[in-house]
This record gives sequence, structure tokens and C-alpha cells, in this order.
Amino acid sequence: MGGAEAERTAIDAGWLIAWDGTQHVAIEGGRVVWQGDRILFAGDPSDPACPPADRTIAADDKLVTPGLVNLHCIANLDAQILRSDSKAPGIPKPMSHVVGPAAPHYWDDEDLRASAEYAIVTLLKSGTTSFGMVTGGAAKLWDEHEPEPHAVADAADRFGVRAWVAHFYREAVEGTRPDGTREQVWDAKRARIGLDRAVALVKSLRERGNPRLTGFLFPYQAGNCSADLLQETMRQSRLLGDVHVRTHVAEYAGDVTASMRRHGKPPLEWLLETGLVGPQVCLTHAIHHRDVSEVEALARTGTSVCHCPVVNAREGDALNSFSRYREAGINLGIGTDTFPPDLVEEMRIGSLLCKVAEGRRGTGTVAEFFRAGTVGGADALGRPDLGRLAAGAAADICVWTVSDLRHGHGDDPMRAFVHFGGGRDCDTVVVAGRVVLKGGVVPGLDEADLMHRSRIAWDKYRRRLADWAGDAAGVVYPDAIPTRRRGPR
Repeated sequence: MGGAEAERTAIDAGWLIAWDGTQHVAIEGGRVVWQGDRILFAGDPSDPACPPADRTIAADDKLVTPGLVNLHCIANLDAQILRSDSKAPGIPKPMSHVVGPAAPHYWDDEDLRASAEYAIVTLLKSGTTSFGMVTGGAAKLWDEHEPEPHAVADAADRFGVRAWVAHFYREAVEGTRPDGTREQVWDAKRARIGLDRAVALVKSLRERGNPRLTGFLFPYQAGNCSADLLQETMRQSRLLGDVHVRTHVAEYAGDVTASMRRHGKPPLEWLLETGLVGPQVCLTHAIHHRDVSEVEALARTGTSVCHCPVVNAREGDALNSFSRYREAGINLGIGTDTFPPDLVEEMRIGSLLCKVAEGRRGTGTVAEFFRAGTVGGADALGRPDLGRLAAGAAADICVWTVSDLRHGHGDDPMRAFVHFGGGRDCDTVVVAGRVVLKGGVVPGLDEADLMHRSRIAWDKYRRRLADWAGDAAGVVYPDAIPTRRRGPR
């Protein structure tokens, strides 16, 4: 570029969702202007503060929003969808695998790449510009398969997305005995190895020098960790400059029972006592508690909660309720935690579940859920420059088509977007000022090839889990309805 100043680019929107410093506001005919990786202006183009642009993108029939922040999403292929409608309590992990010699991983390097690329491309095509990763633990033991988070980071780097990447670890793994009984095996030494690898990953990502890649610490499930491990996690977070910390907690009613048996108190109360709380901490799910006092105490620590409505609903469960957590002072973000990675669908279903939980119409509003999917997630990650269109914010922008017959008459753009739209409506995505999705297509990506490579990895994953159950994949994970195929499955 020879030191020349970056050009200014503008998008002229049919509707622009701008940030006024305290809330999102919809501006008909609004304009957003950015230069380099920062927004210069977002508002009415007649405003004297609106700068001229060198290049203008016409989107006068579209909705322009900040990039979505998917706070907790699957960054590999998602085995959870195999359990849809299942009466089984979970995916079995043979005790012989847990206590026996380490088995070779079911994926090779190419499978890891295909899995990560598939996950990230589907995130991007659904309007996610920033995500916090989780990879499935069903086929793993005490910690992450070491190359996997690096494959996620490589894919995020390639496709231009902002990624928070972790190496997960835990102290207990559940195994299934031949008679069907389940038992936890605890191993503090293996947990510490995982934590050491997690810290090393944070440092490794910093050494890359890519501001879009950030490491975090991820004790996978609070209930499968000791107080010592969680306290050491917080100590390492502080040593790393208060790096983000995440864990699953109080996802199932059984988590409360287990916590009462093990600690004599429910999970949220135990975490408060243990010290895995604070502004750098996000608790995923956290839907089960004894009374609202636990939530209010959590709010006083500045801890965030990531709500994942769809995956909870698939288990027949729901947060009671999103609006009550907000009223208690909790900062809430949204994650998908399953496939599809459609944060708009999460907003819609979360809104409906909240209304059901509260038994009234005027709760779980579009404004609440859209804020959680943008500003709430950004604040949980310690990034007040994300999730909003305002001068000085990062130039992370999404353009959506919400103007055809299925979106209604568009008199209220956000109602049409959340209640009638979805990730498939994403047309253009800008991250750090660079267009990374255009016309719903990732430039330079051969989607057919990616689908082929990821299908090979998926088949290996599914066979591994079926082998553990001692049966064919089609028997363990049956089709939704009787299905006649021409070849073996």
C-alpha cells in the first residue's frame, strides 16, 4: 500500500441497527462507514458527522447489523444431533476405554481440518463474526485432543473470523460398564496435564500475533472438576492477564443432585464459594438453581452467563427465565452449542421459551435477545468494541436479506429479522473491515469439496460412537422415520 491511507467504505442500508451508547436503535436509510478495521460512523447519512466514502455498497433493500457474537458454539462436527428424540441418557463411553490404554484418535490431520473448516464456514454463513469455541467431549477423555484447537485456530485464521479458542480439561470422566452402570473416574494428574496444555495454547496463540485469535481457559464441566483445579484455573487466568474462563455448569437437574451429594450445596453456590466467578468468567447454561438469591449473588461478581436455548430445549429443559436473570443483573450472551450454528434461531426460540416460562407475552423480547447475541457476548469476552455499530467499534458488520414474502411487510425490521428470519438470510459479512462473505458465499471456498471431506470425518466419528455401544450406527442412532436407502449406512 506504500503507506497510503486505507480507503473509506460505506454501506447504505434499508435499515441500520446502530448503537447509541446504551442500546441498539433501528435507523431507516442509515449508513455505516469504516476505514481499516474500525467504524468511523453509524447513523443517518444526513448527519454532518457522516464522513465521505471512497466506495459505497448499496444495501437499500437489506438490514445491516453488527456481527453476531456466538459465545459458545460447536467448533467441530456435532455428535449431539445423533441423540435427537432419543430416550437414551447419553452417548456411552466404555469403561475399558476410560481406564485402558489410550486408543488412537478416530481422526487424522485432514479430518481435523475438515471438521474445523466445516464448523467455521457454517458459523460465518449464519452471520457469526466472533465465536467462543467448544469441541465435543463425547469421544475424548480428560482433555482435548491436542491438535484439535490448533486446527480450529488455523481455520478461523483462514476464513477471517474472530475466534476464542481453548484446550479443554477436566478431572473426571464417566465410563459405562458392561452391565450398563455408569461410574466416574477421577484423575487429578491428567487434569493438570490438560490445564498445562490449555495455558500453553493461550501463549501459542499470542505468539501468532493475530489479533483475531485469542486463547481462553476451559475447565469443561464444573461438576467434573475439584475446587483445587478451578482455583488453579483462576490463578492461571490472572497470571495470563485475566484471560477469559469458561465452564459448563448446572445444565441438567442431575447436576444439582450431584453437587449436593458431593459438596453439600448446589452448583452455582459452590462456584461462588470456590471462586470461579468474576468479570472474566462465563458460565454456560447455568439454568438450574434453588432460588434467585444464587443468581443475584452471581450478578454481584460480574460473572456472565451464556444461554443456549435450542440445545437445552432438545433435552426438554429451559432457563427459568432469561428475563429474570437480566433483572437480577446478570450479563447474558447467547451460544448455539449444537448444529445448526444459527444464532438468530437461538434468539427466536429463546424468546418463545422465556414467554412460556414466564407465562406472559411481554417478556423475552427481541431487544433483550438481540442485545445478548451482540453486546452481551462481546462484554462477556471483555471486548466492548464488538457487537455494536458505532464510531470506534470494530468493523464487524452483517448484511441480511429480510425483504421477501416470508419476512412479512417489514414494518418492524427487528421483528421480521428475529421472528421470521434466520442464519440463511445472511448475505454479506465484514470482519475487521474485510469482506469475508459475499452473496452468501465464502470467496475462494469449494463448498462441495468441504462437504465431501467433512462427510468422511463425520462417518468416522459416528462409527466410533456406535462401536462403543456395540452395534451398527444405524441401530444405535436410528433414522427419524423409517428410511429406505440404496446402500449401507
